[in-house]
Amino acid sequence: MKFTAFERTQQGTGASRRLRSAAKVPGIVYGAGTPQMIELDHNALFFALKKEAFHSSILAMELGGKTQQVLRRAYSM
Repeated sequence: MKFTAFERTQQGTGASRRLRSAAKVPGIVYGAGTPQMIELDHNALFFALKKEAFHSSILAMELGGKTQQVLRRAYSM
């Protein structure tokens, strides 16, 4: 399953609230190296969470024109 993420530069409560009011969802990708702050489209994420494959498989994340393999570990609502 493939999804698109966008890089974000601002962090903190205020920045996250501004993202949410603009129908975006803040997130963080951990792995080798420095953690990457990302933002996702709310509607695309909402419908992806309804699919079982999104929860149980390795995902292809497109970020900045590059595709990386990621595994969704946790999310909170």
